[in-house]
Amino acid sequence: MELQASLERVDDDRSRLHIVIPTNDTNTLIDQFLIALAYQNNITPEEGQELEDAAIARLGREAVYENLNASITQYAFPFAAEGQGIVYIGKPQFEMKASVKRDTPFSYDAICVLKPSFTLSSYDPVEITVPPLAVTEADVDNYLAQLAQSHAFLEKDSSHSDIRVGDQVELEIETFRDGVRCDQLCSEGRSYTTGADMMPEEFDQAILSMHVGETKEVKYSTPGFTLDENNQPEMDHYVSTVTVKNLQKTIIPTIDDEWIAENMQGEASTVAELREKIHAMISDRKTIEYRHFKNLQSAKALAERFEGEISDAIYDAVTADVLVAFEDQLAEQNMSKEDFLRSQGVTEQQLKRHLNGQVHEQLVRQFALDAVAEHFNLELTDEDLNEYFRAAATPGLEAMIRLDFERNGKMPEARLSAMRLKANDYVTEHATIHIEG
Repeated sequence: MELQASLERVDDDRSRLHIVIPTNDTNTLIDQFLIALAYQNNITPEEGQELEDAAIARLGREAVYENLNASITQYAFPFAAEGQGIVYIGKPQFEMKASVKRDTPFSYDAICVLKPSFTLSSYDPVEITVPPLAVTEADVDNYLAQLAQSHAFLEKDSSHSDIRVGDQVELEIETFRDGVRCDQLCSEGRSYTTGADMMPEEFDQAILSMHVGETKEVKYSTPGFTLDENNQPEMDHYVSTVTVKNLQKTIIPTIDDEWIAENMQGEASTVAELREKIHAMISDRKTIEYRHFKNLQSAKALAERFEGEISDAIYDAVTADVLVAFEDQLAEQNMSKEDFLRSQGVTEQQLKRHLNGQVHEQLVRQFALDAVAEHFNLELTDEDLNEYFRAAATPGLEAMIRLDFERNGKMPEARLSAMRLKANDYVTEHATIHIEG
């Protein structure tokens, strides 16, 4: 993609990047993002029909071109910014005089907040205090206990036949909701724990009144997903035929040589060997965590030397990104921002003040590390970039994540983060470190 771009300063914080995408690249991007749009909306053209026409027929011309404009402007901007050598903060504001169009160059402006430079009051080594790095026998014992718990199994419990609160029971259950079989609540053998709020209270109380081998019809109701005329959930009515097949108890195995021989072939053959491997594994994990902890402490100490004021434009840009990420996390949990605020008993203004505090700490640390990198003329190598991707990606996916960054114009973001990681390591390596105790 051969972009044309020019940069114009707007004020102390912002610049206007004018971007022109040549005709051939515009056509290519339209085709690429039409394919993505069609995939997202399950659009398949009829025989002889163009994909663009099929998308317009399904979604409407305005919606299709709103999507294309947004997708293309956001995609091309990072490449144009990199070509101009600018480092920006937050998401830019895009301005277009005309919509994207085939066989025509596409031009638009991006108003972006530029990353500032700051200085520190001192570049002398920082002083921090950290706990010792150690792997104890208790750490290994806890890991073995979790391993045993993960291999727990259920066994028939013949100690009593009446059902009590907290009992695990095996149920055969056949359920109908408003006369229609409900497959999710049908099973020939389902484990159920009484008193654990796994089912409505009427169901739980019915099970508690039963004995092993008994069959009973249980009726209960739960709020459904439709609302009545009063905007209240309509109730769904269930009838379950339940048979208590067995009482069950959880058996947690003993991790001994015999269990290891049966369950960990190829990994360990004795408890002693397993403990040694667990010790090494915990040591590796704690070493990584220890590095992050020391880096955090040294960055915090460094931030105390930060000089200068961060402008409102920078705060606004970063806080806007944080809010979007926060709302995306809530959406993954099927929760709206309003629902979250109600559940926490806070107002939107209180939430923003809390986030602003976090943003301030984050920015001061980041800008302080930038100052260190500039003051000591730290140079970024390809291995430094690889180190960043190893720290940021799931093990084994580093190369794929890097390729994604390269294809989507996000390498300046990666280089900035990698340089901050290198600066943080530099500060920690040169710090005066006191070990607690």
